[in-house]
Amino acid sequence: MSLHKKTARSGAMLDLWRPPQGAGDPVGCLATTYTFTPGLFDEQCLAHFLGIESEPSREDLAYLLERESLLGGVYAGILVDHTEAGVEHSLRWDVLPVRVRAGKQHAKLSLLAWARHIRIIVASANLTEPGYRTNYEVASAVDLTPDESHNDLLGQAIGFLRNLIQLVPGASGRPPNVLRAAAFLDQIGGLTKDWNENRRKGRVRQQLVCTLPGIGEGQLPRSALEEALQTCRGRGGAPDRVWVASPFFDSNDETGRVVSSLCKGMSRGGRREVTYSVPAFRDGNSSIVPRLAAPKTLMIVPKAYHSEVSIEILPEKDPDKNPRQWHAKMVAFLTDQYFALMVGSSNFTSAGMGVGSFRNAEANLITLVDQHDCRRETGRLEAVWPETEPIKDPESAEWLGAQPENEEEEQRAFLPLPAGFLSATYRAGDERKIILCFDPQHLPEEWAIHACGQNKLTILTSVYWREQQKLTPIDTTWPYPQPPEKLLVQWNDQEAFWTVNVEDPTQLPPPAQLEKMSADDMLLILAASDPSAAFRVWSRRQQPDALFDSDLDSGTPIDLDPLRRYDLKATFLHRIRHRARILAQLRFNLQKPVWGRQALEWKLHGLIGIEALAQRLVKEFENANNRSDEALLTLADYLIVLREVDYQPAEGSLAKSEFEEVFRPFLRELAEKVELAVEKHQDRVPEDLMAFWKRVGERCHQ
Repeated sequence: MSLHKKTARSGAMLDLWRPPQGAGDPVGCLATTYTFTPGLFDEQCLAHFLGIESEPSREDLAYLLERESLLGGVYAGILVDHTEAGVEHSLRWDVLPVRVRAGKQHAKLSLLAWARHIRIIVASANLTEPGYRTNYEVASAVDLTPDESHNDLLGQAIGFLRNLIQLVPGASGRPPNVLRAAAFLDQIGGLTKDWNENRRKGRVRQQLVCTLPGIGEGQLPRSALEEALQTCRGRGGAPDRVWVASPFFDSNDETGRVVSSLCKGMSRGGRREVTYSVPAFRDGNSSIVPRLAAPKTLMIVPKAYHSEVSIEILPEKDPDKNPRQWHAKMVAFLTDQYFALMVGSSNFTSAGMGVGSFRNAEANLITLVDQHDCRRETGRLEAVWPETEPIKDPESAEWLGAQPENEEEEQRAFLPLPAGFLSATYRAGDERKIILCFDPQHLPEEWAIHACGQNKLTILTSVYWREQQKLTPIDTTWPYPQPPEKLLVQWNDQEAFWTVNVEDPTQLPPPAQLEKMSADDMLLILAASDPSAAFRVWSRRQQPDALFDSDLDSGTPIDLDPLRRYDLKATFLHRIRHRARILAQLRFNLQKPVWGRQALEWKLHGLIGIEALAQRLVKEFENANNRSDEALLTLADYLIVLREVDYQPAEGSLAKSEFEEVFRPFLRELAEKVELAVEKHQDRVPEDLMAFWKRVGERCHQ
């Protein structure tokens, strides 16, 4: 049977990060990768996920503010192999380095959550420019909604991510980045607990099959190959045909072990076929003897198990004839009863498939369909397999053996960080600190930690640390208003970067551009039905095009406009009515469902939040000369609107009791702060207005 029946549907990997129609507000995302490009994750993946419409290359200010505003209310994190984790990244999202004993964090699984939609992406692509733009990759996305969920698969994905979190250095000490990741997974469980199971689950079966080392006491290692074979056997017997496509393989001995495990898991007593699709070096000349980037063991070992072997060459171009390096990993399992396709991160290696003592962390999705009842689904799975070139005489080919498994990483100038450096956390706020945690048993004898970037500083040395009785965690003062860009660890003439995460993202300093934002600007953004558009409008006003003057371009010059002196917008009544309408819209927005406590806290305390707007209104009152009465009335209206907020929860959102538990104490504290600021200038306010102001404050304290 050939798998080459149709042309597979191709598309951009980034499209999988876009929210589908009706998905609702973003809740959070947690992704895994071996190596990653921070800029791609930040400016592309997260921008697509959050629905950011500003372009960082053309609308830098709007993009910055929109991103900062949206990221504060959701969770975003990435689990990456510890050797690739120490790069500079935004403190608005977490980097969690994963240390796998004698292996790699090699999985490429992403869990994206919106209020009414969950997407699980299992892929072969790292979160890098080659992985998302130029390589030949494969990805499978499973979508869950309140009406059609897949609770088992979601539970498997959450369980796998929890296992990886346990492998983060210092995870047992519960550093903030670990706590946030665990809380996000708890939140997803609560969000989907009442979602309805997919009725088609019985016809098309999907399961996460993973490779993992033994984690914790009593937890056995896992094998993606064995789990895939078990899934097949549970549906209709062991497979009699297997197709493997992999860009990387082991040496001959290790490859022989993986091939033996595969053949032993296939059906017995009948005809068995194994087909390998492998990379080759042809230099565009199809007439020369193929040079195969794989060990010859692939062809030799199956014959010992009475299996027929076919060898094919993987394509060097996609269906549109664009050159692409093959990086996809796929295994197809076939019988006359079913067709099963496994896609994901596992190369056909011992560590990737989970055969032997050394195992990576790998995640794959196997989709199994009935050959007779699900012909359309079978055709779609077959179409995923690429058009390959069969080799008529594999014996005459030049077998080059296993090639380096480079996984796109650049040649690093730094070694992996020693295991004794567990976690580095930045504490923002008035008393800025860097909190460092160590495992003294796995530290080098002499070392030093430095801050890199614009603010260079030696943070800590092994000499001083020993003088402090090897204290862990240990706090070090950070004197600069902006957080450190990177931490560099030096030891024994070697060096490596150390990942830094923030203790509390809400305490990070706001962008300097926010100082230009008035209370009216902030109120309009908070009340807008489309905050993205509001950000873009405001940012364009801050960066006007010098080549365009709206007054000069208009048909009526300013001085000749007869209505200019009677501008209705300048009247007191118009301003009051206008602000009343905007405040009513702000109340409406505050009453909308909130998807988690973090999102609520950000609405209240964020860069452009309720507290920040109150501070701007107080500043306007303090600086008002002839309009102090109007400024105080605006403050009073603002507090009245906040007191009248009647939160309207939805299924899966923060409950009303939880909302009130946070919001009411916040309002009382905010009212106290504003009252103290107003009292300092009460001599400028008429007595009747001051009496009204005090009654408003009393109502907020109730």
